[in-house]
Amino acid sequence: MKNICRVKICGITSLEDACLAAEAGADYVGVIIEVAFSPRTMSINDAVPIFTSALLPVVALVHRMKPERLQELLLILKPHAIQFLSQEGPEMAGWLKKLQPGLQVWQSLFLPADGESAAGFDFAALAEKTALCRQAGVDAVLFDTAAIASGKFGGTGLTADWRLAKELVREAKLPAFLAGGINPGNIRRAVETVKPYGIDLSSGVEESPGKKSSARLRALMEELRQAETTKT
Repeated sequence: MKNICRVKICGITSLEDACLAAEAGADYVGVIIEVAFSPRTMSINDAVPIFTSALLPVVALVHRMKPERLQELLLILKPHAIQFLSQEGPEMAGWLKKLQPGLQVWQSLFLPADGESAAGFDFAALAEKTALCRQAGVDAVLFDTAAIASGKFGGTGLTADWRLAKELVREAKLPAFLAGGINPGNIRRAVETVKPYGIDLSSGVEESPGKKSSARLRALMEELRQAETTKT
């Protein structure tokens, strides 16, 4: 039985790990493309085997990538979706979809870490940003965690304020994923609390950065199945 809550396994760095995600029952895999601050980043050329041979739709994650490089990415990789870690997804969506009909555009949006001061975060503005994404033709948003103290946005391995995430997901009116610090031990609580369209995770199912664990992937999917069985 297919999961009601979609699962994206991100930070994939090999075709082997993409296959592990597919075997475990995930719905998407994500590959980080030329993002200097990520330990899981890959070049466009090195990522070709994953995009051409993976059994699941592959999402390319980018950060402030120049338009001409985005064109090269589309031509070479032909991704299922481009996910923007930087905030230009809404303004780029129309142009990208003309270049590759059928392409989805996803946008990451950032919440404070759970228990961290929310100073500097404008929650009303974040809800407005979500509405702008929808109006601009963005296909999905991902609510991820920002570590304010370190200035790191995404890939923190920290959980967000899930009560806030729940409200944003409910008001989003487009598919909304929850990311940040999700693992087999808290997946049930994440799904039951936030009720997202999907979850997005990387380090929670890894043996080491960029290397996925088959056992942790299976444990994650089993916990999700049990949560959905209990819910129904």
